[in-house]
Amino acid sequence: MDQLSLMLIRRSTLTGFFPCGEYLSRAPLRSHERVSSVGRGCSRSPRGRERVTVFIPEQRKELSENDSRATAAETLAEFAHQIYRDGIPSSVQDYVTKLIVDQLGLQLACSRLPWSEAAYDYVRDFGATGSSTVLFHGLRTHPEHAAFANATFGHGQDFDDTCQMVQTHAGAVIIPVALAVAEEVNATGEQLLRATAAGLEVMLRAAHAVSPDCLRRGHHTPPAAGPFGAAIAAGLLHGQSPTELAQSLAIAGSFSGGLIEYTQSGGSVKRIHTAIPTTAGIRAVALARRGMTGPLTVLDGAKGFVNVFADKGSVERLTDQLGTRYIIEKVGLKAYNCCYFIHAPLEAFQFLMRRKNLTPDDIAEVTVGLSAHGAVHVGTIVHPVDPLGGQFSVQFTLGMAAYGELPGLDSYSDEQLADSRFHAFADRVKVETDPVAEAEYPENWGGVVTLTTTDGHTYRRRVRYATGTPQNPMTGDEVWGKFSRITTDALDGEQAAHIREMVHDLPALDSVRRLSALLVQRALQPSR
Repeated sequence: MDQLSLMLIRRSTLTGFFPCGEYLSRAPLRSHERVSSVGRGCSRSPRGRERVTVFIPEQRKELSENDSRATAAETLAEFAHQIYRDGIPSSVQDYVTKLIVDQLGLQLACSRLPWSEAAYDYVRDFGATGSSTVLFHGLRTHPEHAAFANATFGHGQDFDDTCQMVQTHAGAVIIPVALAVAEEVNATGEQLLRATAAGLEVMLRAAHAVSPDCLRRGHHTPPAAGPFGAAIAAGLLHGQSPTELAQSLAIAGSFSGGLIEYTQSGGSVKRIHTAIPTTAGIRAVALARRGMTGPLTVLDGAKGFVNVFADKGSVERLTDQLGTRYIIEKVGLKAYNCCYFIHAPLEAFQFLMRRKNLTPDDIAEVTVGLSAHGAVHVGTIVHPVDPLGGQFSVQFTLGMAAYGELPGLDSYSDEQLADSRFHAFADRVKVETDPVAEAEYPENWGGVVTLTTTDGHTYRRRVRYATGTPQNPMTGDEVWGKFSRITTDALDGEQAAHIREMVHDLPALDSVRRLSALLVQRALQPSR
């Protein structure tokens, strides 16, 4: 009997302790119920040892003659509902917490960029009412609008998390949704964590199922796969059952889309590519709650997501090792404010320049070897005219680095984009397909750099795992260090310390609204 023909949630107590509660012994956790890191929904044993819960999907209750298996949407809905009710492994919780820290910092730091201001003005002028907060600005509005603005902020630079294996930016989609809806329903920190984890995992699996074809065909995975994860996070916080969650997924698929022509000619529209799926997911849940239905084969059907967005998609990836392997733990954080394809060659370039004590004038030519997709993705724009173009130009970024300018929050400014030194160096950079990088793609986005000096010497350096990748991760302190650096202009020290204290103990937080109250400019905060 294969996995998909077994019943949902057979509980495994591999550590020798009984799970906290049985599936049939109580109703699903609703948004108004309170949980904590111990007691109901706990994920620790009385002796502090973590329990292991094995997820086994449910057999469909109504079977046709030729269909004896649950659809992928139903299986993912059951899985999400289970971990929201029973908890997530501690390693996953730690990873999700890092992603939340990184994303909150970016939302605050990028809230006043031109495209962020455009999104904020749109939301403000729309005039919707609600209890969800637009970060930094403090506007209270409908969760759909708050999530849209905050997601634009969170992807306002190319500095947010990404997953090389599945090629998407999940944090800037799911975390704004979870925070906005959690604030609306007055959820706890534990519920925020679990809904975020479930939404991330579902979005990542949807993206993985169409990777790498989705990007190769010109579709951007956040607006393509994001609606599914957003619907899961919002639906869980609204107390949807597995059946209701599956319908939310079935509706969310009709919102999937997104084009990556910006990698060829620039523009700022990419900044809302994480915002578009937030509204899609929240809206799908709202419609499902009002009785609208969709095709449960939305993911794995003949005209479903996988077959439409990939030439050689993998339906199996949607549920493979579901509950025992979390793709969340394959997500990387960014040490540099540019496309992840640039990070490995950037570090290789820096290493050679430092080790050989070279100056820009010493360099005759730079050859960057990437995967075929990477070479197109960041090797097309040589002379960018806007920040997004710069963040997708390995030539220009190495030109900046040659003169000591590493991509940070304020990089690719008008002054830098006009710097003739950077453009002259960019003309010396050649981008090509590297066989090793191509063979390792998409699981790894490494690269190789070859420097040829004016006196005829050649130096070569390969970096497979740049800083922030799962194989070379940033520590918790490094993530908080990034948070502190990028939020200097948005927060004062006391405010940042309160946020760190609250996020550090998020499972004990009784109301997410207490956290949201800190995530605005100082003048708007309630007195403590």
